[in-house]
Amino acid sequence: MNRSIVSMLVATFVLRISTAITGGMLVFFVNDLTKGSGGGQGPIAILHGGFYATELTGAIFFGILADRYGRKVIMVLGPLFGSVAVLMTAMTTMMPVLFVTRLLEGSSTAASIPSTLGFIAAETADDEVLRGRVVSTFELVSLGGMLAIGPALSGVLWDAFGRPAFFLNCGFYLVALVLYAYGVSEAPPAKRAVISTREEGRAGGELSRYWRMATSRTVLLFAPTWLAINAILGLWAAHAPLLLTGNKHDSGQFLMQGASPTAIGLGEAVFAVFFGLGLVFWGAVYARFRRTTMLLWGLAAFVVMAVDILAINHLGGVSVVLLCVLVGIGLVALFVLSGATPAALGLLADVSEGFNEDRSAIMGLYSVFLGLGQVLGALIGGLAAWWNGIDGLVVATGGLLVIGLAALLNLRSREAAGQVGRPLKATSVVPADLARSARATLESAAGVGPRPAQAPRADPPAKEER
Repeated sequence: MNRSIVSMLVATFVLRISTAITGGMLVFFVNDLTKGSGGGQGPIAILHGGFYATELTGAIFFGILADRYGRKVIMVLGPLFGSVAVLMTAMTTMMPVLFVTRLLEGSSTAASIPSTLGFIAAETADDEVLRGRVVSTFELVSLGGMLAIGPALSGVLWDAFGRPAFFLNCGFYLVALVLYAYGVSEAPPAKRAVISTREEGRAGGELSRYWRMATSRTVLLFAPTWLAINAILGLWAAHAPLLLTGNKHDSGQFLMQGASPTAIGLGEAVFAVFFGLGLVFWGAVYARFRRTTMLLWGLAAFVVMAVDILAINHLGGVSVVLLCVLVGIGLVALFVLSGATPAALGLLADVSEGFNEDRSAIMGLYSVFLGLGQVLGALIGGLAAWWNGIDGLVVATGGLLVIGLAALLNLRSREAAGQVGRPLKATSVVPADLARSARATLESAAGVGPRPAQAPRADPPAKEER
């Protein structure tokens, strides 16, 4: 790896840590502001929704800018927006100002993700071995920073310093800013995956093509399931930490008795590790299953996990042994449901085969569905948490699972009837190991590398389907 790639990976790691620290500490901050009233669910729903709404809309905008005007300058905007946001957060207790800071944080993520992925695709366009190493490392640093180290540090920093910890976190953003600005060199134009500059490439043309891609038959059939999954993740990510702090006390619910920020942060880190192990496992066995089969298993695991959380919430105080067993069941369910992520990416990669000049935009739909699902989840979760705390979140999860399962079964029936293109086995388009899987995704996003002819897809042998 050259200096630019190493600097980008380290900067991404630091930026993911800082973003997670800000989001985690913000929950504890809101808890302190609303502890007496127990009304933190509304503010959290608005703040969480604002972050993902900005990421949802900004990813499209910054993705187009990065393709056209250079990825490095857009990378730099990520930590710049984040540092301004975290300084504003440290200096205010006003909810309208905090909402603005979340919009800035959302813009930070929206700027960094598409520009970084585009940079990786362009920088490794001529070296397949290097691409495999880079994308594997990128996934590792992103997951480790955002889901493990960042949440763990957020609780520790808040317990140790309180509100001044936001100023300390600004240092992480500045480190990432320096690494992007002085460590990364833009890939030469010959290696960039540039969107076509035909006349239709004006702003209106870009949006028109994006709309046509987003409304293709397979995307519309797949969207409800992926939105439901992301909404479930969103409602738990937004509201569970606040409820675990005891912001809204309920003596009849074990998980609402009050936990320390450090305990909550470390617990999130443990769950993230199991989710990451699941991603590695599904990356290794991905070739054996249909995309929709993996999604179906993910929804089934969500059902198990929802029932398990309900059991913990009402039986967790009975005995330590029972609590450990229930937690173990939840971790196994989380391991299984992690397979929905590569399955969703695989479906979108299949769709991108029909839009050769717009693969980046098609793959960007993944972030669009993620952001929209998180916004919906934050809003639905706010009402559910206000109504009945953790039990309310479980009920909301059940409703979303019904919607997601119905849509997925409809998609599978359309596949069987040949009304939509049945997704290829991963052995045809996505290699079996995680590094090659990520590499294939980047090839789709950047429009580089060898491409198979656009022949009609044959159904895989029935005996291979599971």
